Amino acid sequence: YGVELDVMAAGDGTPVVVHDVNLARVTGHDVRVGDLDVPALQALPLLDASGAPTAETVPTLGAALEVMGACPVMVEIKSWRLRTGRLEEQVAAMLDAHAGPACIASFNPMTVRWFRRNRPDVVRVLTATADADERLPAVVRRRLAELRDAAALDPHAVSYDLAGLPNTAATAWRATGRPLITWTVRTEADLAKAEAEADNVIFEDVRP
Repeated sequence: YGVELDVMAAGDGTPVVVHDVNLARVTGHDVRVGDLDVPALQALPLLDASGAPTAETVPTLGAALEVMGACPVMVEIKSWRLRTGRLEEQVAAMLDAHAGPACIASFNPMTVRWFRRNRPDVVRVLTATADADERLPAVVRRRLAELRDAAALDPHAVSYDLAGLPNTAATAWRATGRPLITWTVRTEADLAKAEAEADNVIFEDVRP
């Protein structure tokens, strides 16, 4: 199996592997990833399932890729910045050095566009959902849900939230012959739905 890594920029711009913008859930500290540089981030122990501190901290993307060896990896770039380049360039360089297959994914059309224009050799995935963050303008949420930017961005694949499938936009995308991935598959029932509606899955707590 490959691995999906959620990546965002620390306060000093370094790509780090963490899902939440705020560290409260994983460290117990109510602070944003983007407000801390790497040394400050790595001074905060990650919590285990019981809420107890561990010896682990938020890793940099470089450190995570080093541990992974030749394992296939999808790097989801979590950024809503309209001005792109700094984070994307770093991720691209790290994937160049990765020993195994790799691709990038992002909700942000600007990130997918940056890779199309600057690194067309990197496989790119447009991530989408029918339940986008309500802090985003309604027009942006509709564009994401309906894959309105997919034709212009020309991604190699689309990754759509399982809860939003099936839908007209995802079905039309799949009819083009390009892959539709779905997330997050957690149960056998999810897996059965995913197998009917998509070509591949991002999963946890279940083995396809």
